[in-house]
Amino acid sequence: MRSPSVPLVDRRVRYALVVLVTGIVLVASVVETSGTPTVGPFGLVGMDKWTHALAYAGVTATLAYASIENGHARLALAVGLAIAFGIGIETVQEPIAYRTASVADVLADAIGACLLALGWRTFSRYVRFVPSDESRTLR
Repeated sequence: MRSPSVPLVDRRVRYALVVLVTGIVLVASVVETSGTPTVGPFGLVGMDKWTHALAYAGVTATLAYASIENGHARLALAVGLAIAFGIGIETVQEPIAYRTASVADVLADAIGACLLALGWRTFSRYVRFVPSDESRTLR
């Protein structure tokens, strides 16, 4: 049985997507929020931690997709860069009066990045990434 193919768009487009997603995360991280804490699903942690995990899963996904070469993503690099970006964002938030830097936020970022990497590893076993022009000819 042949693995389904996932189109791999031009590298410049993939990295533009990284810039777009990280830009959205950066802006969302420095704007003033309502400040009303809400509890996330299952009542274990605040909704902000879930948001951090999802945002950094998104950053990791775009980095992994952008880094695909010869059908394989550089997952460890994607996770490391996403976590480093999270640490950088927390550093940027430190001097902003209405934001707070938090180790718990970085931990949530890392959990989101790592969970995405695990999912990516599983997903990539069952699909092939092929250049978008090649994927049209394979059908």
